[in-house]
Amino acid sequence: MTLIIPGVEVKVVKEVLAPQLAPAGVLGLVGLTEKQPPGQGRAASWNRFIELYGPGSAYSLPQAAQALANGVFELVVVPVNSSTAKAASVKITAVEGSDAAFTLNARAAGIWANGLAITVANRSTLDGRNVFDLGIQRPGGDDGEFHRNLSVDPADARSVDKVLAAASQLATAQLAAGAKLPKDADAAAPYKLAGGKDAAPADYTAALAALENEADVDMVLVALQDFSDPKKVAKAYADVITHCERLSTQSKGRIGFGEVPGGGAAGDWVQLADNLRSDRFVLLAPNGVAGAVAGMVGSLDYFQSPTFKRVGGLTALSAALGVEDQQTLLKDNVVPVVNQRGRGTIVVRGLTTDGDQISVRRVADRAVRGVKSVGDLFIGRLNNELGRGALKQKLVEFLTQMTNDGALVPSTDGTDPPFKVNVYSSQDDFAKGIVRVDLAVRPVRAIDYIYATVLVQV
Repeated sequence: MTLIIPGVEVKVVKEVLAPQLAPAGVLGLVGLTEKQPPGQGRAASWNRFIELYGPGSAYSLPQAAQALANGVFELVVVPVNSSTAKAASVKITAVEGSDAAFTLNARAAGIWANGLAITVANRSTLDGRNVFDLGIQRPGGDDGEFHRNLSVDPADARSVDKVLAAASQLATAQLAAGAKLPKDADAAAPYKLAGGKDAAPADYTAALAALENEADVDMVLVALQDFSDPKKVAKAYADVITHCERLSTQSKGRIGFGEVPGGGAAGDWVQLADNLRSDRFVLLAPNGVAGAVAGMVGSLDYFQSPTFKRVGGLTALSAALGVEDQQTLLKDNVVPVVNQRGRGTIVVRGLTTDGDQISVRRVADRAVRGVKSVGDLFIGRLNNELGRGALKQKLVEFLTQMTNDGALVPSTDGTDPPFKVNVYSSQDDFAKGIVRVDLAVRPVRAIDYIYATVLVQV
């Protein structure tokens, strides 16, 4: 509009405001669960996880509990849909004849329930009813359940199928037609669940693809159950590396976590690491610690190193790693988790399998996400020097905040700044609608070694 009468015309132009980046520490967790709600569910608490995926998922996907116990910001859980995975089961024989009184089934598929010991004790109540008590014990005796006054009458409120459906985290029951009371079985000769099978590596890979649309995920953990075949383990983890590297080209950088098989020795674990070299993958030893370490990393500021940081939620390590084993593993960039007197259970050194520091990789990924977020705001606004100057200012603003946070640092002699930014467009670029941004960032590094010289004076 052009003024006719002398006066003042004021235009209000809204400043370009870069959106806040999603918090770091979002773990994409892929594994077998009891329930499979549609899509990818999110859980920031244990109650929410159980609500979405069922109580059996506490055992088929123990990494969830470990990650939440160690303070991960949020879980994005992708259930594995598999035709090969099976839930363990056992037929409980009736007192009369050889038919089954009922069948017990593990709540979730996988090998986790193989070996669950089932004890049965028949007895009579004071009012003359015939009932039985049922015990479910995990191998090693570290966890179990005991259910009393059960019946096989489907009309009874205490029928075994109804009670287990409501109260058991481990198993469900399916009554046989005309079921009779089960035979007694004590701890010396219990029934045992068997036949559980893990999903195939291809099933995990298919589930992993569902994380590609979750832009805020910056860590990935594929929760394998069966580590008996090293080739299948390597294949599953290689797919994690491929996933992370592909997403990094879309400015969705993320780091994958995996763990060595149970049993074996440090030399065997190093051989697995040789096939998984990447600056986007962390291989942990011993078996059973991946969820806890991923959760601990997710609780840290993205620029903090997990080296010598404590992890919780682990009652006992599956293997105690001596100093020689730790040295063997670290030389080949396998991350040891050990019990250290006075510190508890700690990560000895936070490294990816190619020797890069985890924190350095996370800082670089954070810078990429920030540059992408800022750059998106200026698409269509860069056709003059003023727009390109504004883009540079916003990038400097973002990187300055990273510097103030402590994620970027100058060189140790102070001569080189924490970051450098240049925004430009040649005439040929301008004709093609291209603006180029050159950045150099210096992520803070963990200081893992102290060499001290002691002068003994006389």
